[in-house]
Amino acid sequence: MLLDKIFTPISLIVLNLLIIISAEFAGGGLFFFQTGFIHILAIFFIILFVFRIFYHHYTFDPIFEKFVHFTLAAALVFAVSHAFEFVSMMFFYYYSDATFANVVNFYLIGIILITIGAELFIKVAIRRSAYIITLLSAATVAFLALIALFLYNSSLISLESGKIAPIIYTFLIAIVGVIGFYVISYMKKIAPVSRPFVNYVLWSVSLLIISTLPYIFYYFIEEELRIEAHQIIYLSHFFFFASLSLLFLSFSKLSWKGIYQEVRNIKESSSK
Repeated sequence: MLLDKIFTPISLIVLNLLIIISAEFAGGGLFFFQTGFIHILAIFFIILFVFRIFYHHYTFDPIFEKFVHFTLAAALVFAVSHAFEFVSMMFFYYYSDATFANVVNFYLIGIILITIGAELFIKVAIRRSAYIITLLSAATVAFLALIALFLYNSSLISLESGKIAPIIYTFLIAIVGVIGFYVISYMKKIAPVSRPFVNYVLWSVSLLIISTLPYIFYYFIEEELRIEAHQIIYLSHFFFFASLSLLFLSFSKLSWKGIYQEVRNIKESSSK
């Protein structure tokens, strides 16, 4: 398996460290920021993850395919987010509060999509009601509406210190994170063989959540902690790269036959 041999845990750690070092020293630490190369790297990690999924044709599984499809949808959302950032910087030459807020909105949608995929997987096994999926779907629509609203009028959002928006987004991140952890962790209960895979996904989601914080508290970090703007952008991206690396590795930890067999057995037992 070529991808597994090239992108091992060690090689991905080295790759992430090399990116951090290069970003901090190339062009006085500004090259990756000024050229938008930091976003190109984000797209690279997203493409790498997508290739990892299709490398073993996971979508052919009739039960697990829903989780895979929603995870792929999340990857697409992340790609759109970084394309959005790239355009904002390279064509408009600045990051507005609306830009930061919409990146957070995109990330929240991505986490929600991963959670919905996990919940759909669970529903097949235990026939749980659709209230969680309904709630998460409504949240997705709400965040999409916010994205459209902030694109229409960027002055509607302010992330400055002392404003209520950072508090609201912190609350939203916490809620989405708690629901996501609950749902994704539940996969281990119905298919114990999936434990290594789920653990990697949970760590990945954790890093995704952390990657939103530099944007939510951008002004506080810049004004109170005296950290330069490009370093804040880098910090968010470094956590994102680590998150996608873990998501990539999660599928190498997947015992495909085992998960499918266990969930199928549960489904057959519940139908008797």
